[in-house]
Amino acid sequence: MAVEKVVDPRALLLLLILWLIAPQAIAQDAPDPIATPAATPSPINQPVRVALAGQPPFVSTASDGAYQGLSIDVWEQVAAKNGWTFQYQHFTRETDALRSVAEGKSDILVGDISIVSSLFQTVEFSQPYARAGLQIMIPGARPHTLSRLIEDLETWGHIKAFWIILGVIALATLLVTLFERRHNPDFPKTWRDGIAEAAYYVISLSLGKSGYKGFGGWFGRLVMITWTIAGVVVVIYMTSSVTTIMTTEAINSHIVGPESLPGKVVGVVTGSRALTYLQHNGITYTEFPDMESAVQKLLQGSIPAIVGSAPLLQSFDKAHPHLNITEVGRVFEHYNYGFAMPIGSPLRTPLNQALLDLQENGVLLKIGQNYFGAVYQL
Repeated sequence: MAVEKVVDPRALLLLLILWLIAPQAIAQDAPDPIATPAATPSPINQPVRVALAGQPPFVSTASDGAYQGLSIDVWEQVAAKNGWTFQYQHFTRETDALRSVAEGKSDILVGDISIVSSLFQTVEFSQPYARAGLQIMIPGARPHTLSRLIEDLETWGHIKAFWIILGVIALATLLVTLFERRHNPDFPKTWRDGIAEAAYYVISLSLGKSGYKGFGGWFGRLVMITWTIAGVVVVIYMTSSVTTIMTTEAINSHIVGPESLPGKVVGVVTGSRALTYLQHNGITYTEFPDMESAVQKLLQGSIPAIVGSAPLLQSFDKAHPHLNITEVGRVFEHYNYGFAMPIGSPLRTPLNQALLDLQENGVLLKIGQNYFGAVYQL
């Protein structure tokens, strides 16, 4: 006797439901090769804590207390693209700012921070937003003229001494004129001829080539000896001053690039990347606390050149067009500037996307040229 199988209507209903919803589930799991993925929402739900550290033109403070500079301009463009709010925390020293980021007390470090391998164990870096290297600054080339010589003498502080020497000569000329008019019947009677004759006596005596008898007696001879010795010293001083200036100009004119630095004592700003380069290459240097003091010594002829970051040298030159300085030779020892973040920071991906977009649209290049001029290249 055959047993009739009875199908449970509930099972049929369940199979029907599965048959209806399965295609939709599969369609939801399969990726759409044409659809554009939606923008990733920002992982930052609170103001970004921005550590600032650096020097002009990357980071500086305006007269109203606001922060400005190339690094800040780039950061604020990035923040605007991502819709981030932020608050600045200024640090005097770069090491303190890096420590704050590494310890998670700051979310990002904005400034002239070089991307170097030695820091990758404590922080991670963004895409480069500026590229740089080292360059050399020398006094600008000028024609060899009398006015240039006088300008250099004044820069070195010799002009004041020369005026004192001329004053002493003028006073001695007047005294000799008065003495000779009273005691020498053969001396010219007119003031014009008398002063000219006395000036000839004084200058000739200074050079040790005068037959002037001068004052009589032992005291007069003592005066003549003293004046002769003083004249020789003055001549030596004037000759050495002019020779030193001309020698310095000759040295400066032969610096054409980094290959010209060995054997010279160049200037460098304390704590700069150029200091490490000079030390590693055995080049003698003099440290200065800032660019202003280094450039002052450069113009005085105390140093033949300054080695520093190309953007910083170019920016200083652009900001001081009245100074006779110029950059020479190629940019060498290339390196990049980037933003530093704690390792594993959620800022990194959206930050890099924004930087790439700014680079592709020419915004980074335009910002750099605003600070360094048309010579700047990204």
